[in-house]
Amino acid sequence: MKRLLLSLTLMCSAALAQSTPLSATAKLIAPDGTPAGTATFVQNGMGVQVTVNVSGLAAGNHGMHVHESGRCEPGVDPATNTIVPFGAAGGHFDPGMSGNHDHPETDNKTGHGGDLPMITVGSDGTGTAQFMTSKISLMGENGILRRSLVIHAAPDDYASDPSGKSGPRERCGTIERDNLTVQDYTLPGPQDFPEGVAYDAKRNLLFTGSAANGTIYQIDASSGQVSKFSDGGGEGRTSALGMKVDVEGRLWVAGGASGTIALLNSDGSPFKTLHTPKTPLPFINDLVFLPDGSALVTDSSRPILFQVTPELQVKRWLDLKDTPIVYQPGTNLNGIVVTPDGKGILTVQTNTGQLWHIDLASKAVTEVMTGLMNGDGLVLNGQNLYVVRNKDQMVSKVTLGADFKTATLTLNEPLHGLRFPATATLMGGDLVVTQAQLDKLQKGAPETPFKLSRVKLF
Repeated sequence: MKRLLLSLTLMCSAALAQSTPLSATAKLIAPDGTPAGTATFVQNGMGVQVTVNVSGLAAGNHGMHVHESGRCEPGVDPATNTIVPFGAAGGHFDPGMSGNHDHPETDNKTGHGGDLPMITVGSDGTGTAQFMTSKISLMGENGILRRSLVIHAAPDDYASDPSGKSGPRERCGTIERDNLTVQDYTLPGPQDFPEGVAYDAKRNLLFTGSAANGTIYQIDASSGQVSKFSDGGGEGRTSALGMKVDVEGRLWVAGGASGTIALLNSDGSPFKTLHTPKTPLPFINDLVFLPDGSALVTDSSRPILFQVTPELQVKRWLDLKDTPIVYQPGTNLNGIVVTPDGKGILTVQTNTGQLWHIDLASKAVTEVMTGLMNGDGLVLNGQNLYVVRNKDQMVSKVTLGADFKTATLTLNEPLHGLRFPATATLMGGDLVVTQAQLDKLQKGAPETPFKLSRVKLF
């Protein structure tokens, strides 16, 4: 509980450290596409100040909700199973997976996060609503960026599933982050779930792989053109997680539950598959190259750091049972980077939020900081460490001390709305983040097309 409270405190403090408050706007439209109002959202601590102005509606109270998707297009309404205006916006935003429509003051574990107060429209057809709510946020698990605000034809009874008997959808607007430019690279497959990403600077190519089936794509970083680099299933690869490009242009791919590391030639053909010891429940998650030409590999299930020697032999490098790192149920050590001085590594423990430094010579382990719950992939740029935090749907910027053994959380960045981001890679002065949606891998419908998002370093 103390660690959770610390995480929430750090998240709030970092949000307040933004040079200007996070804000977003939804331009509301009628079913025929004509402009019909505006909604603004401003982050204020752990809550959001919402202001809505709408026109052209009948007098009275109208139900108003945040819906799951940012698509203000015709689609199937889950409440009626028929195609309706703005049906593509999906059902109510439900980050707590409550499955229950309820009052706007209800906790998100009990009711939809998207259940908002009604808006009152006057006899002239215009209405205004202003309120503060902590059910939604512009960052984190309750983040609403790239979702939609929908206003209905009837009042909301705040009880009936799935939408409070609020009637047809009459106004809709996609909630877009203000003052931020992000480039998306879209992927073609319905089951891509892009977990890992790597950049080949010599060829200006990005690589990303599917956590669901192991397919790997190659993306031209300039044009965004996508081509298949390697089919999933080859050489027993059914999942593609953390990945790196070596000095010879080969792509290294962590194989998750297969317990393997796959090496692919620059043309996508198999080079070699390396196997870690066969034990129950392996989970090879990420890797990093060391100055001596070897690589260190994290296993999120087994408390071991593996080393791949320059001769491509796999051996145990450090038994974590003999260190302060305590493995717990869930995903443990995950992202890993080498410090710029070449003397140590940094690795994040996803399920505890701890960042660790390990000295390469002595193998001494030091806790750098806590509060990085759901930390996944890591990117290091000088003294700045970027921590991709999957369930929290943001990237945290951490400023490291001179010896890389101390750190301060300086900023949390949601970009334009991340969907369970997993890893990232540095591309010149830009950061490219995967929108993995691993929370939808076993249950639920992912947003398609799957994306990688590229943003200037912050």
